[in-house]
Amino acid sequence: MYPNSKSVFSKACPYIDLGLVILFAYYSPTVANWVAPALGWETGPDFNFFEVITFIAWTAVIAVPFVLNFVGFYSRQNLQRIITAIRQLGTFAAYYLCAIAIYQALGKRHSDFYHHVILVNMVGVPLVLFARFLLSRIWARHISTDKDNLRQIILAGTEENIEAGWNSLPAHWRANFNVVGKAVTGQYTEEELARLIVDNSVAHLFVFGGLSSYGQNATAIHLAESLGLDIYIARAKDASNHMRVEVHDIEGKAHILSLSFTPEYSFPLVLKGIFDRVAALCGIICTSPLWLVAAIGIKISDPAGKVFYRQQRSGLYGKPFGMWKFRSMYSNADEMLAEIKAKYGNEMDGPIFKLTNDPRIFRFGHFIRKTSIDELPQLINILCGDMSVVGPRPLPTYETDEFPDLAHRRRLSVKPGLTCYWQIEDRSDSEESYRNMITKDLKYIDNWSLWVDIKLILRTIPAVLMSKGAN
Repeated sequence: MYPNSKSVFSKACPYIDLGLVILFAYYSPTVANWVAPALGWETGPDFNFFEVITFIAWTAVIAVPFVLNFVGFYSRQNLQRIITAIRQLGTFAAYYLCAIAIYQALGKRHSDFYHHVILVNMVGVPLVLFARFLLSRIWARHISTDKDNLRQIILAGTEENIEAGWNSLPAHWRANFNVVGKAVTGQYTEEELARLIVDNSVAHLFVFGGLSSYGQNATAIHLAESLGLDIYIARAKDASNHMRVEVHDIEGKAHILSLSFTPEYSFPLVLKGIFDRVAALCGIICTSPLWLVAAIGIKISDPAGKVFYRQQRSGLYGKPFGMWKFRSMYSNADEMLAEIKAKYGNEMDGPIFKLTNDPRIFRFGHFIRKTSIDELPQLINILCGDMSVVGPRPLPTYETDEFPDLAHRRRLSVKPGLTCYWQIEDRSDSEESYRNMITKDLKYIDNWSLWVDIKLILRTIPAVLMSKGAN
């Protein structure tokens, strides 16, 4: 990163905040006595630093550098919007409250004045941090008007991409840079670009057009890499916002740059896998009576067919697997598909076939579909690792082969599941489009967390009980 005064200050922000919080914690009893008359509190005794040194260690040494960094307060210091900083400090305050609560629970009984001091810290620390943020933001904006403090950059790409991409960036963000030239695709030589970089002490190269434009801008990128410039590649608007970039050292012999667009393999993802299998095993045991009811009902409805139906579905990255369901259609349903499509059409606007009153479904089949009992055998798929409890619904392989846009296969980049946003919010509602399903599946992939899974599971329960949108 370009070593100007702003970047040095940004790196120092965590240490400045740490000092401010320790200072505020030290003088918080004085502040408590100061606001006591206005709040009807009793004033307290002189402050004994050693009485609350553990509390200062909890709140300052642990909470400030780790929690603030975790909520992203330092990721774009002085560049993020004020509302973003407020939201981050609000999240920090919640963690801060938890730390205080744990300390209070483990500590001895304290006086009311001590509790008032804690409350002052609860409110005062986020306010102190916010004040520091505002002052540093104002200072950064002020020195941005001095060209000597700006970062010298070159913009690369086609004329259209450069103009659209650069103007789409916030004005206050662009104010941190001084554009000294453009490397317009096909309109410059390597020697000309090198001279522009050297003469202007350029620090950064901004490339517009997304990852697919690498070939068009290869000359500029390779030159910037050889000269040690920072390279920024603006991505397409419809691309995932959750790309991770990592450099892998292969036994000291090679370095590989990886771009990842799926949830990072982490402890929460391991917990998700453990939960899937435990939940599937418990689900099979608890719903075993329903399996018996379903088997009897299916055999009575269509004695010629089997109880279970196994269909080839697209799993992780499109790998086919056999998905189990209780059969809800007549045994010759697959042979009737072409005829049904020709006669009744398709209620979905994509490759997925859906018909509200599909004549291939027998009466008991409608019941087990409406109550989602037909989905229970998929617990076996979850137990075997082919599926997850939460994830995009696995589609038949012939439907994924007919995706109108190859980019829609990104929904296959995570393990499929029993439930997801589309199943909860729309399920089988025929007026909802195929594109809407894709959008909601990608929303899940881009925003995955254990908490998202928990919320979707909790939302699935009433959706199933009310048979929302099912047929």
